[in-house]
Amino acid sequence: MAGLPLTLRAEELFILVVGAGAVAFRKIERLLRAGATVRVIAPDGIEAVSALASDDRIDWRRRAFRTDDVDGSDLVVAATGVADVDRAVASACRARKILINCVDSLELSTVTFPSIVDRDPVTVAISTDGTSPTLARYIRTRIETMLPNATGALARFFGGKRPRVKATIDDVAARQQFWDDVLASSVPDDVYRGDLARAEAGFDRLLAGGGVQTGLVSLVGAGPGDPDLLTLRALRTLQRAEVVLYDNLVSAGVLDLARRDAERIYVGKRRDFPSTRQESINDLLVEHAHAGRRVVRLKGGDPFIFGRGGEEIETLNSLGIGFEVIPGITAALGCAAYAGIPLTHRDMAQSVRFVTGHLSDDRTNLDWPELAKPDQTLVIYMGLASIVRLCAELLAHGADPEIPLAIVSRGTLADQVVIRTTLEGVAQVVAEREIKGPTTTIVGRVASLGIANTA
Repeated sequence: MAGLPLTLRAEELFILVVGAGAVAFRKIERLLRAGATVRVIAPDGIEAVSALASDDRIDWRRRAFRTDDVDGSDLVVAATGVADVDRAVASACRARKILINCVDSLELSTVTFPSIVDRDPVTVAISTDGTSPTLARYIRTRIETMLPNATGALARFFGGKRPRVKATIDDVAARQQFWDDVLASSVPDDVYRGDLARAEAGFDRLLAGGGVQTGLVSLVGAGPGDPDLLTLRALRTLQRAEVVLYDNLVSAGVLDLARRDAERIYVGKRRDFPSTRQESINDLLVEHAHAGRRVVRLKGGDPFIFGRGGEEIETLNSLGIGFEVIPGITAALGCAAYAGIPLTHRDMAQSVRFVTGHLSDDRTNLDWPELAKPDQTLVIYMGLASIVRLCAELLAHGADPEIPLAIVSRGTLADQVVIRTTLEGVAQVVAEREIKGPTTTIVGRVASLGIANTA
């Protein structure tokens, strides 16, 4: 290990920054956020530094650097961009045994600034000892995706509980095991969601030896297929889940991101195939939550867009089971974007409507006169089997036969296909083409737009 990582209480430090350009400003900003007292030496600089001086946030001495400027400093940052000046600053600091960070010059520095993930009071510092700041930033970005923004709130919650836990559990090993049990429970999720009352109740129960508490059910939107479209929160939740209930619209790539040891239960519904009844899905959610597990109900697209998420939370809410909903990119948005089709357009469509293509009791009970109006976009979900009948209804209620129509097959996936036709021509296309599901159909003038890789 070439460098020794340390955490400094910056509010107790007096730090000198030599230079007032863009690079110096970034260092000054970081130091001020940490609470340091900052003095700047530079004959001139950028407006942003001048603004800090005007607000009395820094002491700016507008002149050239002198050797004795470093006296009394706990740390000095040389960021002039002028090699001879930076070298003189470093030499003065080394002679006085003062810590020096010389930007972009590892050989002149005794201190380097790490790349920081800030979840105050949790701080993660990544350092390559100055060899590759770009690599440090890359690693920071990866860690950023792993740590929720509320990680600091969890640290403060735990910090407030430490005296009580120490007074209750004498044995050090048992105390450590208790904290491990808390981290494995739903208490962190409750804190992340801001449900501190539930977090307090769960913590109290564990400390009192009350055993497993009721688990948490997360309704997670898996998006239209491409795993890269998962939200960061969805990814973190999926990787913590002990049980995952998923449907047939969830792509294999998304499912692969779940925790390796998670129990995976298929609860999909497919036309003309045996399907899991909604009541059975609700029962499974309740069963695993009562067993104290972290449960993810993974749904294609968004849980609340034709996903029966509302029915599931009704059941959970009626039984007092904690739940959260993590939205996903719904198929209309994802498929349209990957096909290059704007759902709204100033000159073509002033509104967009979502409808399901699944027929209830073989009836097309939709407001057809309203849906047939021009100057809007109509998106039909999951309607491949009934698309010809649906389009016939639109035509029968006055829709323009030449209105463009796009069928997006397996949208956002590597084998996505976009089939373009018209409202009148869709019957022939469906008869002649073997179209793979799932599909999303876009009807409207905007369907004439899009990227070239279509069929």
